[in-house]
Amino acid sequence: MLELLVTIISAAFTLIIILDPLLSVSMFINLTRDLQKAEMIRQAFVATGVAGILMLTFLIFNNLLFDLLGIELESFKVAGGIILFILGLQIVLGLEIGGSSAGHKNLESSDRIGKKSMAGVIIGTPVMCGPGTITTVMILGAQDGILLTLLAVILALLCIWLILIFSAQIKKLLGETVLVILSKIVGLLLTAIAVHTIWTGILGLISLSVI
Repeated sequence: MLELLVTIISAAFTLIIILDPLLSVSMFINLTRDLQKAEMIRQAFVATGVAGILMLTFLIFNNLLFDLLGIELESFKVAGGIILFILGLQIVLGLEIGGSSAGHKNLESSDRIGKKSMAGVIIGTPVMCGPGTITTVMILGAQDGILLTLLAVILALLCIWLILIFSAQIKKLLGETVLVILSKIVGLLLTAIAVHTIWTGILGLISLSVI
């Protein structure tokens, strides 16, 4: 029982890091600045709901995708780890992939489609549930099982929802500078998780080739 609990908490912690709540806090505050409290809470529900639906979809159909593509989990770990490593470097070093940062692109999109009504959708994806999150969910689902990963997803999304609800208070308490520093630390943790994922994938591929 204790081992299962540790697995769930560990998976949830990994998901929380990759969901990047610190980036979400800053963007959520900017996108919901002029909204009433009730509407802000609703947009927080929308954000976590959108991210949750996407994560659940890839969690349930991960084995089907692996079978259809004819690939092993170990190969996906290596490829997914590389993606996570790039995302981590982007956060730590402030790298811009594709000509503009994710935050800048999302803010531009929000101006075009109406930031007040679409704040939750924009935060839900691609800010929270992007390639890194999808990759992680699929890997966790394959190695820990759908049920345990589902519980981890629910726990992670609950934490993210609470963070969004109290985002204004968090920013006021910590300040913009501290949020930026913490975001860099999160990016560093993400690169460490990526290195571990790549390494375990390589070891798995080596063991398969030996067999």
